[in-house]
Amino acid sequence: MAAASPLSSYILGTACFARGLMAIFSPEAEYNNVGLPSDIDTEDPPLKNQHDESSTIFTSPLMYFQGIREMSYGLTLVALEWQGNATAVTTFAAVLSLVRFGDGLVVWFNGGDKLKYKAIGHWVTGLSFLGWVARRWR
Repeated sequence: MAAASPLSSYILGTACFARGLMAIFSPEAEYNNVGLPSDIDTEDPPLKNQHDESSTIFTSPLMYFQGIREMSYGLTLVALEWQGNATAVTTFAAVLSLVRFGDGLVVWFNGGDKLKYKAIGHWVTGLSFLGWVARRWR
């Protein structure tokens, strides 16, 4: 494997971490960002645990899982690069590309007609990670 600049690992890791922060601090907006319909946008009566006494609507805890997941991906990329473990960075990036393809499938099948197109963004991200992996393996 050719020596790769660590800068791209730090940039991608920081970007993943930032995406995680976006999900945690603005979980309602994250539904649209990832391409899924909001749990609270349905016409069904809201679940009991989505309201407090002031009738404030809460977001599904799954968006917080999304944020933690993205932050952990970013921290892992940065930590592995910081340790000088280029092979592990490349392997982890390959796994991340598969995750992005899987995310795209989830959005494609669950995003509904209005959000289905956002699956393409996940797939482009997966292809980008895959291209980065291929470049690192040369």
